[in-house]
Parts: sequence; structure tokens; C-alpha cells
Amino acid sequence: MFESTVIESRKTKMGIQKFVTLPVSIGIHVAVIVAVVVGAIWNVSFPSNSPAQVAQYSVAAAPPPPPPPPPPPPKAQPQQVVKPVIVPRDIQELAPTVVPEKVQPVASQPSGVDAGVVGGVEGGVEGGVVGGVVGGVITDTAPKDVPLRVGGDVKAPVVINRVEPVYPEVARKARISGIVIVECIIDKSGNVTNVQVLKPLPFGLDQAAVDAVRRWKFRPGTLNGQPVDVIFNLTVNFKLN
Repeated sequence: MFESTVIESRKTKMGIQKFVTLPVSIGIHVAVIVAVVVGAIWNVSFPSNSPAQVAQYSVAAAPPPPPPPPPPPPKAQPQQVVKPVIVPRDIQELAPTVVPEKVQPVASQPSGVDAGVVGGVEGGVEGGVVGGVVGGVITDTAPKDVPLRVGGDVKAPVVINRVEPVYPEVARKARISGIVIVECIIDKSGNVTNVQVLKPLPFGLDQAAVDAVRRWKFRPGTLNGQPVDVIFNLTVNFKLN
């Protein structure tokens, strides 16, 4: 009987403890969780400015630069000092007060000097004639015995005896043809001298042309009807038969 009583009493205590321990355990867990959350939030440092203010500061433009300093004032131009004109006090005394009775005439050219001829030219020479050339007599300063080129008053010479050139056999076999141009001087007697080749041909054709024109005879060129040495170009044509 005693044992059954103890067993019943123990069951009654264990049932009461069971209902008391559950709420206490839940409360302790809630208190621990709240403490952990509060501790975590307490250590977080919040920014003093809101995100909108931070964004506003970052987007704002830089302040404008200060205005440039004013330019320096222009230099003052030097003032021109006008010197006063000093008029002598005795100016009335300096002017002549008496009109002279006779005025000295201007000196004229002596009668012995020749004043020139009416119609003459300034810069002429003594003894010249009216309408003459100023500066003396014009003389022919052209150099004499110098070959002249045909043109103007220089008339071209005329060939009166032409010698045909000898066709070189080498050029004939090579079928070479064409013209050779030479420059020469035809003297006053109509002879050909100083022959120079201007347009040559190969295989001895240019030398054959020179040998031929040296034997040509001309009526000489003239200047104002007088025979002169002239520079003349001759053309020798080589043709194959």
C-alpha cells in the first residue's frame, strides 16, 4: 500500500513539472534570440546621411572657376610739350621804317656767254645743229667679220652647186635612210666652213653628209646689199633606191 501511494504521488509531481518546464524553456529560447538580435543591431553603424543626399552630392557639378583678373590699364601716352613761340619785344624796331630810293637789279648773264641756239635740246653739245641727235654722232658699233644669222636685213645665201653625198655600203646593206642636218658658216665668197652635225645618222651617213656639203658652192648672204658671213643650216637626205 505504501508503495502504491509513493508511485501515485510521483506521477502527480511529474505531470505538474512537465507542464511547467515547457513554457519556461520556450521563454528562455525567446529571450536568447531577442538578445542575439538586439546585440547584432546594436553593433551596426548607420550612415549619417540618407542615400538620396549622398547621390545628390556625387552628381552635383563642380563650382565655376573664378573670373580672370582684369587686364592691366593701358600705358599713359607721353604728352607732347608745345614750346611757346617767343616773339621779341622789339619786333617793331627790326622792321625797316624807310623805303630805299633805289633797288639793286638782279645780276644778268654776261653778254660774252653764248645762250644757245633757239630750238636746241637740253644736254646738247657745243657746235651742234638744230634737230641733231643728243649725245653725239651715232656710229655702227656692230662687230665686223662676225657670222650673222639669216633674218631681217640679213638675206639667206643661195646654193649654186650641190654635190651629192656618197652612200656608205654598210648603211646601204643595213637599209638605213633618213636626213642629216648640219650647221655651217657660209663666208663672203660662198664657201662652206665650220660644219657641225646637229642630227646624225649611224653607219657613217653623217660623215658622208659633212664631206658632201664642204664642196657645195653658194651665192653669199648679204646685209644691205653687201656680202657677209652667215650661219646657215643644211639638210642632206639619204634615200634607198
